[in-house]
Amino acid sequence: MRSWNRWLLAGLFALIIAGCDSASTGGSKGTAGSPDASALPSGDGVIVIGNEQPSGGGTSSADVAEGDPDYDLIQKARDIVDILRDRDLERLAKQIDPELGLRFSPYAHIDAERHLRFTAGGLPSFQSTDKLVWGAYDGSGESIELTFREYFEKFVYDHDFASAPSITANRIVSQGNTPFNGSEIYPDADFVEFHFPGFDKQYEGMDWKSLILVLRPVDAEWKVCAIVHSQWTT
Repeated sequence: MRSWNRWLLAGLFALIIAGCDSASTGGSKGTAGSPDASALPSGDGVIVIGNEQPSGGGTSSADVAEGDPDYDLIQKARDIVDILRDRDLERLAKQIDPELGLRFSPYAHIDAERHLRFTAGGLPSFQSTDKLVWGAYDGSGESIELTFREYFEKFVYDHDFASAPSITANRIVSQGNTPFNGSEIYPDADFVEFHFPGFDKQYEGMDWKSLILVLRPVDAEWKVCAIVHSQWTT
């Protein structure tokens, strides 16, 4: 009887040990080496350098560090966008290319003959009531005749581009039927695009907006030579 009890106790003990091993390994089947979900990258902001493509949730602005090829270019572009956000024309004038001036293009395709260009000392003021012809409206072809303030509010800072979710250096994210030709007009310049992929889901991204700054190195410092507004065109 005692021998039978010993065998019974041994069997129960073995079953208990097997159950514990199963509980400790069964839950992780097929997940060995998988990252913890809480460790996966997240965040809406995307900053892309050159032609690199964002992966996963993209990289945050903190990942663009000093030493990256386009670090100085992006930092200067962000400084200028902050100036535009603040409507600080005095500071903007100091950033204008001293040789080429500053051209304003209402659409991605720059018209070197019709789109207005200003020197640092010739930049209009927001108080000016003079109507200037800035080019032609896409679609209708009618002249864009606006004061500087009106143009600025419609074709420069019509959204808070300082907080744009996508910033790309030398790569255009979206374009309509008027492709960006900044590299042709300014072959020795670089550009940075501040891009919103859309605002209203019902338009499925057709309401995207971008602000493109074209910058050129002048005496080891980036200077802006064009401010280009871009949006969906048909």
